[in-house]
Amino acid sequence: AGMSYFHETIWKGVPKFLRRVDTALKNLGINERVPYNAPLIQFSSWMGGDRDGNPRVTPEVTRDVCLLARM
Repeated sequence: AGMSYFHETIWKGVPKFLRRVDTALKNLGINERVPYNAPLIQFSSWMGGDRDGNPRVTPEVTRDVCLLARM
């Protein structure tokens, strides 16, 4: 379920954010676009890390989430 946020939110939000950065730079008189590989955003996740007593978060769940995050 948590990975659906990646597709529904980040896929739309990151391009919108980058367009806003480009617009802000243009407004400052910088007419170059942000390079596609510029490290403006860093992603992380707590999914599978809810190990504070949640009985449904087993070592297998944590492993599976780690494997999904690598995709």
